[in-house]
Amino acid sequence: MWHWLKQVFSGSLPPAEGGRPIHAKKDHRAQRGLRLPPHDPRNAQSFEPSEAALESHFPDPEAVSSLFYEKLLNASPSQKGVSQTLTAPEVAWLKQRTDDLKETPTRLTNYVPRLPNILPKLMTALKNPATPIRTLTELIESDPTIATQVLRLINSPAMRIRHDNVTSIEQAVMLLGFSGMREVVAAAMFSPIAVSKPVSGINPLLIHDIWPVSLRAANALRLALRHKPRPGEESTLPAIDENLGFDLYLSVLLEHTGLFALLHQGTLNGPFLSPAFLKRFRALIPTYSARIAQAWGLPENTIRLICSPSPDLDRLRREARYFSLACALNRRGYLDQAQILHLTRALPPYTEEWYDLCVGTHEEN
Repeated sequence: MWHWLKQVFSGSLPPAEGGRPIHAKKDHRAQRGLRLPPHDPRNAQSFEPSEAALESHFPDPEAVSSLFYEKLLNASPSQKGVSQTLTAPEVAWLKQRTDDLKETPTRLTNYVPRLPNILPKLMTALKNPATPIRTLTELIESDPTIATQVLRLINSPAMRIRHDNVTSIEQAVMLLGFSGMREVVAAAMFSPIAVSKPVSGINPLLIHDIWPVSLRAANALRLALRHKPRPGEESTLPAIDENLGFDLYLSVLLEHTGLFALLHQGTLNGPFLSPAFLKRFRALIPTYSARIAQAWGLPENTIRLICSPSPDLDRLRREARYFSLACALNRRGYLDQAQILHLTRALPPYTEEWYDLCVGTHEEN
């Protein structure tokens, strides 16, 4: 047992058969007696990468995000000394995408899958905590596709609602109440985004991971906001009421919507992309996502949170994104299990349930 643990934290575990990344089994910690290393409370105050993190082989948030987009666009890894100058085709592509933002927001929705026609009515109901539960139930049941997706999500490891299957919308409402239901219904409404067509030159596996990354990050944030500190443990979470929590959940759920729009407009890709282009490409995503959210008639606060959250809320979003992107990279073999364990340990105490989300997603997929 001790020998196995030493291998985990040294990063020397051999790859699984066929070169696949090693994934823990469900309830792996109870079965093996494994516990994640204790959180360092100093990390709860700041999420900036330390010098030690930059020098080690354990990736910091910026390294994880850069790696994901390099692999997605099949770009060469960034290296010191590489020119940061944009090429002429890169300049032209970025100018065209910036000009596209001047068009009506509804035009950008042509590049993402069509959402259910019931979206406006459901969003109106979800935005109002005074909506009667019966009204919400009837709206959900009026669209069989939404109702099926709600039950599928509730019973998925990604949501981690309960062990026994929920078999009806009425049972789900009684179990989750309005607050819990609106998060699940929101995820169900926007799940068509997950149906993405292949794009020439884009990593065919990672393009299908974009929606799971968003859903996992949103659910990680949901768990963090429900975290109750242990006796003697000081909470470092900002004060967030129920409505702000829902807007924040929506903003994380939809923050990569703009990425689909950018990819489906024929983005540049390949090993000769400059680091400067990758940086500018990533910076366009939240702006595109906010414009699409505007076209869908989402709450103004949700749109604002996608682009310009306060520092405290942005820290929560970045933590959830960091973790979720790392899980996707682990699933595809770009990060090993030791790295996942390390970065999970580096997160604040209110993220202690997140590791199981990563494992659950692997098993579900």
